[in-house]
Amino acid sequence: MAKVVIPVGENELKGTNGRLLYMARAMAMKGIAVDVLTYSRSVYDFSVELHKGYPAVRTNIISPNPIALDHIASLVNTFIKLTYDMYIPGTDMKLYKVTAFDDFRGHVATFTYPGIDLTSYTAVMLPIPSTEVPPLPDCDIFYSTMCFYAKEQGVPIVGIQMFPAIQTPPIFLRTINYIIIKYEWEKEYLKEYGFDLLRAFILNYEQEAYYIDTIEDKYMDSLLNPSIHLPKEELVILLINHPRLRFCVKEALEAINELDMPKTVFFMKRKFVIRELSEDDIINDFFMNDIKKIKGRSFIMEPDSKGDLIMLCDVIISPAYLTTLGFASDYGKLSIVYNPIYEKKDFQRDVAFVNNKEALKTALNECYKKKQAKLSFADIVKGIVHDQRRPTSARK
Repeated sequence: MAKVVIPVGENELKGTNGRLLYMARAMAMKGIAVDVLTYSRSVYDFSVELHKGYPAVRTNIISPNPIALDHIASLVNTFIKLTYDMYIPGTDMKLYKVTAFDDFRGHVATFTYPGIDLTSYTAVMLPIPSTEVPPLPDCDIFYSTMCFYAKEQGVPIVGIQMFPAIQTPPIFLRTINYIIIKYEWEKEYLKEYGFDLLRAFILNYEQEAYYIDTIEDKYMDSLLNPSIHLPKEELVILLINHPRLRFCVKEALEAINELDMPKTVFFMKRKFVIRELSEDDIINDFFMNDIKKIKGRSFIMEPDSKGDLIMLCDVIISPAYLTTLGFASDYGKLSIVYNPIYEKKDFQRDVAFVNNKEALKTALNECYKKKQAKLSFADIVKGIVHDQRRPTSARK
């Protein structure tokens, strides 16, 4: 079983308002053991609380060891010996007199972290800090310690690009073995530093990409603690009812039933009444047999939960155009108006009109294939495992 460690500093956790550590949950749910390691009590407490009920995620804290003063003095003496014969260019001033007790001594840390055995891990998944808000010494030394022991013990380091690419300290691009980015254009920055683009993974599974995004989105926040777990292996469909176009809704249900793939279907009510019949009566009498035939999970939902449902779903289907569809398409959802009466055409805001069952099934199958092709954290770890098992001469 794959096992990864995530070293986490305060700036990186705050930069995502805590979302960063949801990646540990996501990997744990795919059978990957995850250790969260930090030097910070606040990060430790947050992680412990977040991962209650997730036994595959462990949180540990590491404490610094002070460096003896005589060792620091020894380092300064060594620096003086190495630079004793060097002069500041154009002067007779020796270099060590200017730098040994200021720049050099001032940058020698007074503490370090103990040795860490990382050999049991598949990878070290390291959030890359930002040059805009550089880490404080405790975090800087913590990350440096993790990188040192990972390199010494031959454990691959996977950099996680959270902040803008231009804020990446170049030294990390020399240190890491792989990198996780969110956008294709970020590869241009990597090219400038000669990073092997075959070792760059684009985290394009939107739900998990949000974990490492520094921009808040209240709609995406609903995916952090969903009321139902919807694995990436399923196609999640939201079908919206209509008071008059019931034949369209029924045909859409029939098409969904013919799909051979794991799926979850949400049937959303519209809260209408037709004479003496309630919407529940119509659903029970007209749709229930088709709903029961769905090979997978199905739920009848109230429209009050519309916002959260849209974010959970991959596909939104309605027999008539609604602004809901345009909103969903803005978040990358496949938005379809299914109505055999309409002519087939494209509509505003990337909403498609589909007028026959075969075209609807084709669209849903294509959506499913695209979803499975997207990379999640678990997919990336599997890719790294595969790459590491290849002979050194054949690796990327």
